[in-house]
Amino acid sequence: MEKQTDLIEQISNNPWDNVYWFARMLIASDKYGSVGTDTKTMAEISTSIRLLLDNLKNNESEQIVIETLQANISQLLIKRWKDTKKFAAVNLLIEDLSKKLLTRKDFEVLSLTCEKIMIPINIALQSIPNDDKVFAESLAHALLTSKGEQGLSNVIDLWDDIGSYGCMTAERVQVVQCFGVIKENLNSLGLTNTEKDIVLTSFCQEFERRLGQKRKGRAGRGVESVTSFILDFYGFKASSIPEHFTTGLEIDRWLLNKEGWYIGISCKRTLRERWKQAYTTDTDLLNRHKIKELWHVITFDRDLSDDKLVEMGSYKAVFYLPDDSPRYLSARRHSGMSKYVRPLTSLIKDLKKEIIK
Repeated sequence: MEKQTDLIEQISNNPWDNVYWFARMLIASDKYGSVGTDTKTMAEISTSIRLLLDNLKNNESEQIVIETLQANISQLLIKRWKDTKKFAAVNLLIEDLSKKLLTRKDFEVLSLTCEKIMIPINIALQSIPNDDKVFAESLAHALLTSKGEQGLSNVIDLWDDIGSYGCMTAERVQVVQCFGVIKENLNSLGLTNTEKDIVLTSFCQEFERRLGQKRKGRAGRGVESVTSFILDFYGFKASSIPEHFTTGLEIDRWLLNKEGWYIGISCKRTLRERWKQAYTTDTDLLNRHKIKELWHVITFDRDLSDDKLVEMGSYKAVFYLPDDSPRYLSARRHSGMSKYVRPLTSLIKDLKKEIIK
């Protein structure tokens, strides 16, 4: 515990620790307007600090240097965001930054943060896909082409794995490249090993945080992507959500059948634990919006109990499960469940019956 306390003091008393805190401030969206995502502004701040520090080396007092540098940063930020919705947040950033920018070294740290942390991360993030499907589509296409409807289960199961692996591999490449460049730059600055460790770990923490935000966005789009891919592959045109229908069902795409009624389609590995909160038991509401059925393609069905299937089946849910899954094999022998628990390989055939006139 004593060693840990000593390390905390050693880090917090080191001016280079502000690399981490400056990065957090520059990227904070709610409080400070996430100005750090603007690469042009980061470059302007970093360059102007270096130029002013070079020109004010020994000619002025420390106080004049600090005031000049603070005024310069304020002017750059105000000029960029004065007519935007972020202006109040940017003013707060200017105010809070001034409390941390008290010495020439503090400005050197801010300059490095903008140039060597924020800008490389911004550029690297642009090289990482926003959607898993760029890695998954070619494999999914090959599976459906070669195996037909027998490959649907494989496509759904592999979509997340292949997409996530591809995107995370792209992430690793960018992290390793940026880490190497920053490490080399730090070696030229004459920092101690501890100071280099402080800066490098600040980079890693900030990059990983930004990557995590990007992964959340990909995860939300990934589920919709596999559903859309399957429908597009077989030539089914999705429709917009039924007009004025606001219930938050976890449905990815909607199709209009030949009678003008909607069928909701969702392809997932599992039925989410919060399905009750995201479902409606109001069949009159579904009828009013001409929703015939809600089709759920589930490839991992161990958490689908008979009670859950029966309850959801009574509210217009239809389940497509792998043909060899124990849950489907049991349900098909049940007089009631067999009507809404169907084999996955019949999905496209059933859709064609509903959609094609």
